[in-house]
Amino acid sequence: MNSAKLGESPIAAQLRQGFRWLRFERSLERAFQREQHLQTQVQLRLNLVMAIALVVAFDALDRTVTTAEAGEFAQQVRYFVVVPGLLLCLGLTFLRAGPRLYPLLVRTLAPLAMVCVAAVEINASLHGSALHFSTMVLATIFVYYLAGLTFYGAAIANLVGLLTYVVGGTYAGLPAYLVTYNGMVLFFANVVGAAVAYNLETAWRTGWLEAQLLSEVALRDGLTGIFNRRRLDEHLARTWQQGAREMRSLALLMVDIDYFKNFNDQYGHQAGDESLKAVAGVLASSARRPLDFVARYGGEEFVVVLYDASRGYAEELAKHIQEGVAALAIPNAGSSVSPILTVSIGVAVGVPTLDRSPEGLLQLADEALYSAKHSGRNHVRVMEAEYEHLKTGMFQLKR
Repeated sequence: MNSAKLGESPIAAQLRQGFRWLRFERSLERAFQREQHLQTQVQLRLNLVMAIALVVAFDALDRTVTTAEAGEFAQQVRYFVVVPGLLLCLGLTFLRAGPRLYPLLVRTLAPLAMVCVAAVEINASLHGSALHFSTMVLATIFVYYLAGLTFYGAAIANLVGLLTYVVGGTYAGLPAYLVTYNGMVLFFANVVGAAVAYNLETAWRTGWLEAQLLSEVALRDGLTGIFNRRRLDEHLARTWQQGAREMRSLALLMVDIDYFKNFNDQYGHQAGDESLKAVAGVLASSARRPLDFVARYGGEEFVVVLYDASRGYAEELAKHIQEGVAALAIPNAGSSVSPILTVSIGVAVGVPTLDRSPEGLLQLADEALYSAKHSGRNHVRVMEAEYEHLKTGMFQLKR
């Protein structure tokens, strides 16, 4: 939780701030591009197959209308550069690493493809055939809308193609009127294509953020605005798997408001709700690293999940949370440990393993919390575990 407002997720913050340059915050950008690739994967494959078919069709057509010299060069470019590149992109869409590798590959190959198309057109014009220019316009459209590129990747690739044609055609000795006319046609094709592509991507990104926000609302606690128990379970399961793969420690802080029942009896449930919001705000502002996670566990209990956190860091953060709650200076006449609202915190630290589940660590945090409360409340207790020795469901302390 590192947004500007309590309960405001990175998604809500991104919607509020906008994305003028068609880029999200780093983690959101990765999620957006991955999901877009997965959602359009089938259509992308069809687009690439269509592109290969068009290359072959134009090759067959060129054999009937162009000179042998122009046709031979075009064939070499098509079958030794363009088609292999399209097949490589197509193959990547079937790999598990495709969502990560495909954008990198297509951003590299698209400019190369446009250079090849421009070179074919220049060579054909030098040999008395200007018919190839139509393929440049088609390639421009394909790069903007069908290749799976973001707006900037497509715009850069097409700009490279335009410059290659204008500079290469001029250097090769094409008539100035032909270079000027075709260059202007290609320029205006890019202006129209870029404008539509920019608006489409803006709409896609806005729609994605709104859909993510709607899904997230169901995973947030209605009172405090932080995540709820359901989202906590999902996050723990995913983080546990990640920690087991990367051999990184996981720390859980279970936070309980001391004498909260007495507080409600003394000041009323509305005041109790306000105090829950205030404590949630302290937790959200304290857990500020990108992978830190805060959720309401139930009632007056909260859980903080820290990825790749040492015992020392987790204990320091727990004390910082206690200081933050104390700084709220919320009176609690029903408490026997302090005249103001306080919290007890149980901390569990361990390295996940694939043969265990995160419930064991959660139980250890609960045990540490019980120890903190048993010691007089307004305390922090830390417990560490080697998971091969931890018996899930068993507690060292009798309740």
